[in-house]
This record gives sequence, C-alpha cells and structure tokens, in this order.
Amino acid sequence: MYIQRLDHSKATDSSIVVRRDQTPQNHNSWHYHDELELIYIRKGKGTFFVGDCIQSFSDQFMVLIGSNSPHYWLFDDAYLAEQAVQQADIQVVHFKADFCGVSFLSLPEAQPIKQLYKRAERAIVLSNEDGQLLSFFDNLAKQSLLSRLSSLLSTLSYLAERPSLSLLVSEDYTNPQQQDDYKRMNKILEHIRLHYKTKIQLEEVAQLAGMTPNSFCRYFKQKTGKSLIPFVNELRIAFACKMLTETDATIKQICFDCGFQNFVSFHKIFKSLTAATPLHYRDAARQASA
Repeated sequence: MYIQRLDHSKATDSSIVVRRDQTPQNHNSWHYHDELELIYIRKGKGTFFVGDCIQSFSDQFMVLIGSNSPHYWLFDDAYLAEQAVQQADIQVVHFKADFCGVSFLSLPEAQPIKQLYKRAERAIVLSNEDGQLLSFFDNLAKQSLLSRLSSLLSTLSYLAERPSLSLLVSEDYTNPQQQDDYKRMNKILEHIRLHYKTKIQLEEVAQLAGMTPNSFCRYFKQKTGKSLIPFVNELRIAFACKMLTETDATIKQICFDCGFQNFVSFHKIFKSLTAATPLHYRDAARQASA
C-alpha cells in the first residue's frame, strides 16, 4: 500500500468537500493532498500519524491538517472488522487554501488565515469543548453550499484569532516531497506498524528501504525528525496508553504486549514521553472518566 496523493476537488463542483461516513477504512491509509483537512472523529479510537507525530485519539477528536501533510488514521481493530463491534462516525471537510478565490490570500484581511494555514502544516489539535467548532460541524449537513462556504470562512477566521493553538508536528520536521520518498517511507512505516510489538531490527528495515544501515539512519532522521528506535518507542507507548486506559491488564503485561523487552526501559521511556509513570497515568485516566 503506497502513500496516496488524493485529489478531493474532483469529487464535487463545490469549493469545499464535506463528507460524513462510518467507514474508517476510507481514512486508514497513508495519504496526502493539496487540500487542508478539518476533521472531527465523533466516534472512533485508534492512532493518528501526522508528520513526525504519533498521537492516540478517541471519541470527539478534532484536528486541522495542512496542505500536503502526510497522515494516516489507524483505527482500532474493533472498528475495522467486517462485523465491527464498534461503529465509527467521522466528519471531514476538505478545502484548498484559495477556496475563496486565487487572489484571496494576497488580501491584507486574509493574512491571519494565511498564517493559520502555515501552522496547520504542523497539525492543529482543536478543543472538542469549543461551542463554535461543534456548532460548525453540527450544522454542515443542513446548510446550503453558499452557507457552508461562509461558515468555513468564519470558522477559519475564528481559529486564526485564537491566541494559542496546540501543534502536533515538531518544528524541525522535513516534509518529503518526492513521490519516491513517499513510496519508500510507506514501506518503512507499514513494516513498523505491523511489527512494532516485536523486536524491530535496524538491518531488516534498512534492507527493506534498499539502504545500508548508516544511510537509512540519516534518511529516516531527515524525514521524520527522529531516529528509528525513538520513533518505534513512541508508537509502543501510544499503544501502552490505550491499554492502560481501556483494559485491566497488569502494567508488566502491557510492557511486553506493546513490544518492550525490559520493564525498567518501558517505565523510563513511558515517563519521559508522558511525564507520568504508567501507574499514575492509569489512575489519572480512571479519575477523569469517573
């Protein structure tokens, strides 16, 4: 499965594309597109990959993703099986930066939105308790095409005026632009996704990429902003966080189930990435849901 370059503008005569579906498989692939993506996962759980970030998501997750930012929604198996135990509910809006016209971003009034687009290249996590954003998604289905256009512009203006926004992708991340890079990175990331619960060998991944280990290390660091092992460990910790909040498995069992071979290393890496011990993380999650 190669990273796909999608073109949502061909799907409709409208300047923006609005979709709501219950098929997470539509999002379960490495892809990028010219359009920005404003997405609201009303119901669904899994792991979100964007740039160099690995982020767990659950119900009511909302994010604005910039143009040509590679991303991937890995929904949990419960949402992907033919007889799915859980049903996802996904609302997504795709729009090009110049959806209001080719000269739109050159207008002085549009400069805050232009800056918002730049920040969105690092993926902006939005508050699922923000009444204006929730109203935007709630009203999309019943709006006329013109009203949708106006509503999107108003929402972007609102976000551009926010004093602080939470960004997921690090500043030093380099977005690969060549198609060959996407194909190669897809093979690497797909291998990691399938095997992160077991020991991943640098030599094996380098061979998959058609590189020597030294060349691969430089390449992977350039494209993701991280070395291979820290990247894999982030994915493992994301899985561990899900297990801590959603199961009653012991912490030691979770350590080995998510791919760590050593409990001390698991504990140390978990705390460095979450600022909490596994036990404190589980206690806090349970208190928050009580």
